[in-house]
Amino acid sequence: MLFTKKNLIIHLLMLPAFSCLAQTSYFGNEATTLDKIEKLKKTTTLFTLPYSGYKSVEKFEEAIKKSWTITPYKIIKPEELAGYQRSTDYSFFYLDSYSEQIDTLKNLNLVYALKVISPSENPKQFAETTLATVTLFPDVLTSLQMSLIEQSNSKRAAKSKQLNLLYNQAVFLNWSPGMLSGYLKQINDGLLSNQTRGLDYQFYNKVRLPELVNETLYLPEYIREVFSAQPVAPIQEDIAIEAPYRYKIKFVSNAILDSLILNKDSNIKYLVYTKRSNDKIISIYDSRDGLLIYQMFSFQSPNFSMSDLNNIKKTITLIH
Repeated sequence: MLFTKKNLIIHLLMLPAFSCLAQTSYFGNEATTLDKIEKLKKTTTLFTLPYSGYKSVEKFEEAIKKSWTITPYKIIKPEELAGYQRSTDYSFFYLDSYSEQIDTLKNLNLVYALKVISPSENPKQFAETTLATVTLFPDVLTSLQMSLIEQSNSKRAAKSKQLNLLYNQAVFLNWSPGMLSGYLKQINDGLLSNQTRGLDYQFYNKVRLPELVNETLYLPEYIREVFSAQPVAPIQEDIAIEAPYRYKIKFVSNAILDSLILNKDSNIKYLVYTKRSNDKIISIYDSRDGLLIYQMFSFQSPNFSMSDLNNIKKTITLIH
């Protein structure tokens, strides 16, 4: 893997045929990864960031330190990976993309992936295994640019140009140091306990989630911006009007949300909305210890709506 800031040229294997479609997925008990988990624990994990992230690298360092215990780690720049590419003493977190075909639709998904490398039968090559992925929510321009690159280039050229875009220009709405700490908590604990989480992972914590009756649910500002930009759906007379979410919510910028998540004395619950192709994932985290306390996956329903908040309320009512 050779990275340069101007042109990221990497030969990456496609993501394996796991169900890696949840907001945060990990593959801890798959037959093909069991030995790789033990290998991972003996490595140092190298984290790469979009180049814009190095302006606040101290915050990312704080976020990783809060949640990542399975291996020692180091934050490096993408172009530095070339110096580690032939050493099996390291594992890697870096940006990637993969395509999937569903009926007549071809979707392009963006992820932050954890991989380990192993020697292959060819001494000049190494095999890569993906152990976890974080599904990223790109803005409209990033999605358009990524798709245009794929449509206008050969597979090899498209991969190079897409990776260059991911590290240099892409904007991810569900990406910040605080959010990353929540994602890493899920991966860290999931791999330590040899668990697997994929597409159908829907969950709620019967103790933590009902606490929202008396607490504020924090929503990053991008959710309001995305929601406001959506066309108003026509009211259908045959659909009963749902009772609104009446618990406290508060929209905050990513910067404020990060400070609340990473502050040891500020325990909050916050929502992350992830749009992946034509689907969406609604997740709620508790910053107290980074636990995921709610997740709902909606197939072929990508846009955030008030019904997503109402579903949270319904779940709380069901628990009570």
